[in-house]
Amino acid sequence: MTNESNKDARRTGPKLPFFLPMIGFLILASFAATALFATLSGNRNPEQLPSVLIGKPVPDTPIPLLDDGLATLTLTDFAGKPLLVNFFASWCAPCRAEAPALAQLAKNVTIIGIAYKDKPADTNDFLNQFGNPFSAIGVDRDGRLGFTWGVYGVPENYLIGSDGTVLLRHAGPIDRRVLNEVLIPAIEGTK
Repeated sequence: MTNESNKDARRTGPKLPFFLPMIGFLILASFAATALFATLSGNRNPEQLPSVLIGKPVPDTPIPLLDDGLATLTLTDFAGKPLLVNFFASWCAPCRAEAPALAQLAKNVTIIGIAYKDKPADTNDFLNQFGNPFSAIGVDRDGRLGFTWGVYGVPENYLIGSDGTVLLRHAGPIDRRVLNEVLIPAIEGTK
């Protein structure tokens, strides 16, 4: 009889070890969904992904120009005034969302755009559709430049001081709040 009661006990339903993998997956999925929502909505804290470049000189790497793959620009050419470096891509939905804020910001600071892992034709289509707030546009076709800067994803923006040091990094799209509360005060502080 004891043998039969043990069999009945095992048949009553799944035990906790059966559900552990599913519970673990649901916990990880909820963290991933929360992070994705924060990124897409622009609510991600830029301090969440710190940059090792803050307080250091801007990387002095030649950047191929979009219009002429042989010509390059270096950010030291813009020394003496604040500068915003914007990594963007035509395939990036948040980059499209931040286009109006960049157009407004271009009135206060020089903006250099770097098309990240994008085809030149797609980048030109993007600029024709959403506007071109950039003083110059470079390309990073293979992501090496982004690696040098520590880019996690697009859009990412780096504010460079007039002395050529990286002052601020903002991951995610620039919206009205970021523009008014973060970037414009930081730019005014550099003048």
